[in-house]
Amino acid sequence: MEIYKPILLQGISICALLVFFIFSVLKRSFVLKIAALGVLLVLILGVFINRDYGANIDLPLYMDFYKYNVVFADIFISKTAWKGDFLFFGLMPISHILGLGKEDYITFQLTLSITLTFLAYFLFFKDSRALVFLALFFMLNSSSFYLIQGNVIRQGLSSSLLLLGICANTGFQTNLFKTMAFFSHKGSLFSFLSGFLDYKNKTRILILSLALFIGYFSVFVHIINLFPLPEFIVTKLEFYSSFERASSNSLIKLALLICFNILFLFFRNTNVGYEKAYSFFFVFSVAALLLFRFDGMFSRLVLYTDIFIPILSVGCIQQFTEKRNKVIAALVMIVLSLTYSVYVFNHESIVFNMGAYFSI
Repeated sequence: MEIYKPILLQGISICALLVFFIFSVLKRSFVLKIAALGVLLVLILGVFINRDYGANIDLPLYMDFYKYNVVFADIFISKTAWKGDFLFFGLMPISHILGLGKEDYITFQLTLSITLTFLAYFLFFKDSRALVFLALFFMLNSSSFYLIQGNVIRQGLSSSLLLLGICANTGFQTNLFKTMAFFSHKGSLFSFLSGFLDYKNKTRILILSLALFIGYFSVFVHIINLFPLPEFIVTKLEFYSSFERASSNSLIKLALLICFNILFLFFRNTNVGYEKAYSFFFVFSVAALLLFRFDGMFSRLVLYTDIFIPILSVGCIQQFTEKRNKVIAALVMIVLSLTYSVYVFNHESIVFNMGAYFSI
C-alpha cells in the first residue's frame, strides 16, 4: 500500500491541530504533553528518514562530502573547509566514530536538527498546555520546514539552533546559539544584528519600505557594483542574481513576507520571548528584501524568516485579551493555514525535496 506523500504530510499536521484542540480542554498534564510531542516527532522523523536520499540535490552532495571528513582535522583542511561551516561538518567525523555509513549519517543529521526544533518549541511554550501544538501545526503546514530539513540540511541545523536561541535565558546563551548557527550555515550571520534594531513601529515601517524599494528596483545591485570586489565574490553574486530555480515563487514569497511583517507590526505579542523571536524575524526580513534580486540569497533568507512565523502567529492570537476575540483569531489563522497547506502540499517542491511517495 502506498500513500501519496502530500496527503500523509497533511494528515500529520492535522494530527497536531487535533491534539491542540484536545489539550485546550484537558487539564494540564506534563506527561501527556511530552507523549503527544514524542508521537508527532516520531511521525515526522519517519517521513524524513524513510525516503530516497539520492533523489535530491543537496543530500547527495553531503553524502559525497562525508568521505572527505573522516577525522576532526579534515573539517579544516578538506574540500569543504572553505565553507567554514565547521559545526555542521564536524558531525561527519562524529558519525564516522559511530561507524555510520553515508546514508546513516544523513539520518543522524536529520534526527538531530528536527529533534532540536521540537525541543525549541517545547521550551518556548513550556508554560502552556496546548499552544505548542498549534505552533507545530502552523510549522508543519509550511513548505519551508520540509525544504530546510529535507534538502538544505545545513540551514536546517542552523535554524534549529536559532530557535533554541530565542528560548535562551541570557544574552550570552543567545549569542552562543547564534555563533553555533553561524558555523552551521553562513546565512544566519544576520541574526547577530537582531539586538541592534529595536525601533518603534514607524521606524520599522520606514526601514522595511526602504529595504523593499532598494531590493526590488535593484538599487542594492548597483550599490554593490560600485565597490571593487574580489573575483570569487563577483562570480558568486552573478550566480545568485541569475538563480532561476526558485524564481517562479519569488513574488509569492515577497508578498507573504510583506503581509507577515504588517501583521506582526500591528498585532504581535510584546512579551519577552515573542519580542526576541520578532527581532530575529525582522532582521532577516530586512536582509531578504535588500537581496531580493539575488534570488538564491533571497530564497534562503526567506526560509530564515519562515522559521519564526509559527511562533509569532501564536503570539498574535495570545495578545487578544477577550476569549471570544482570541478564539476568532485562532480560527481565522487555522483556516488560512489549512488553505495555504493545500497549495503547499500540492506544489512540486514538496515532491522534489521529500520524494513522490512514502511506503507503509
